[in-house]
Amino acid sequence: MSSKQIIAYGAKVERSIDGGTTWASIPEAKGVAIPVVETDYQDVTNLDSEDGFREYIKGLRDAGVISVPCGYTSAGYEQQLADEATDAPVQYRTTLKAAPGQSSGDIFEFSGFPTPKVEGSGDLGAPVEMSIDIRTTGAVTWTKGTAAV
Repeated sequence: MSSKQIIAYGAKVERSIDGGTTWASIPEAKGVAIPVVETDYQDVTNLDSEDGFREYIKGLRDAGVISVPCGYTSAGYEQQLADEATDAPVQYRTTLKAAPGQSSGDIFEFSGFPTPKVEGSGDLGAPVEMSIDIRTTGAVTWTKGTAAV
C-alpha cells in the first residue's frame, strides 16, 4: 500500500479582513499556518480522591501563537503592518494540496492578531526573511478535502 502523505509545497496560506468574503494570499509564504489546540486541565483533587491520585477536569482551550515563515517583500510587509494596525482579528485559511484520493485538499481556518517580524540571517548573500506571529483567538476549524470521484 502506498502512502497518502503530502508535502507542504502547493498549499495556500490566505487572509481575509472582511469576514471571509474575499481572501488574499500571504506573499512568499514558506510554511503552512495550522494552529495546535491545547486544553487546560484543572486540578480538582480533594480529600476524597481515590487512593491519593490526582483528579482533573477539562478547562479552556487555546490555539496559542503560531508563526508563519515568509520571504520578505515590501508588499507583504505592508500588508501585515496594515493587518496589525486593525482592532479586529484577521481571518486565516490554509488550504493543503489534494492528497491521493482527494479532488481538493483539507482546509484549516482560524482568526488571530498578526505581528510581522523582519529577520536577517547575518549572511550577506542570504535572502531577507520575515515571519508573521499570529496570536490566535477563538476556534480552529478543519474541513476535510473532497474525495475524488
